Amino acid sequence: MSTDSDTEPDREPEPAPEQPETEPPTPADDDGESTPNDHPESTASPVDEDSTEETTPADGVPDEPPTSFRATIQAAHLKTVLSSLRTLVDEARIRVTEDGLTVRAVDSANVAMDALELEAAAFESFEASPGTLGLNLDRLADPVRLASKDDLVQLFLDPDSGKLIVVVDGLRYSMACIDSKTIRAEPTLPEFDLPVVVTVDRDVLQRGVKAANLVADHVRLRMEADSEALVIEADGDADAVTLELDGDDIEVLAAGDASTLFSLDYCKKLVRTIPAGTPVTLDLGEDFPLILSYELADGDGTITRMLALRIET
Repeated sequence: MSTDSDTEPDREPEPAPEQPETEPPTPADDDGESTPNDHPESTASPVDEDSTEETTPADGVPDEPPTSFRATIQAAHLKTVLSSLRTLVDEARIRVTEDGLTVRAVDSANVAMDALELEAAAFESFEASPGTLGLNLDRLADPVRLASKDDLVQLFLDPDSGKLIVVVDGLRYSMACIDSKTIRAEPTLPEFDLPVVVTVDRDVLQRGVKAANLVADHVRLRMEADSEALVIEADGDADAVTLELDGDDIEVLAAGDASTLFSLDYCKKLVRTIPAGTPVTLDLGEDFPLILSYELADGDGTITRMLALRIET
């Protein structure tokens, strides 16, 4: 499992709308890390803006904090979760039940969204009543990054102060929670029945994304039904790159015709927070959002990520 320095992405400044995507470097902190930021893209949003308005709490979980919450989890698992979520948001509503926790979040530009589930079995110990924790993910990541990947991180809600207590190898960190109602409401994950479903190793996918980055700021994923090969390609002003994946490179679960253009900036952020060696399932269509899904915490958690298509101009 990668450590936080391997999995936490760089936070990048927000470019002005209507300008080409750029990635100016961001100064790293003392651990060589920096945190991500949201920025607008020329994309078709996968999220109906009305779907982020206040609605009935997900799964009937109340918006109020749980009356009790105490959990212990391996640092590597928690780092992966935080790294993934912080790609899109810096605050989130953590829905807690006796069975585990769920998080749904969308970036400020409505370009990418995450739906994460972590079962109680992903924790070394887990005891909780139903409720919602509003947390600043950047502040939670601060003490967690001090842990080695094999360390255990203890989390519990102090009933007197209402603060979340984080204990890492003798270090006790107390952080104030946020009123969950002040955090942007969770999006509803659209349901698509897309014609192409393939599974590819994260490292192979990252190779394709890095190759596309050599020539362009966008990347196209496509498949032709009669070939059953996934093609990752990018066309720049003068140069082009193509990577064809078939045979041992991918597992084709459903073959069909698909071709969609995506922001390379977002693709890089999403892919590099996936743990190395993780099988990633991709759902593709003709000019439809990209759906990436993979397991977390040794199979006791899942994350589904959706990325809007980029509009060609």
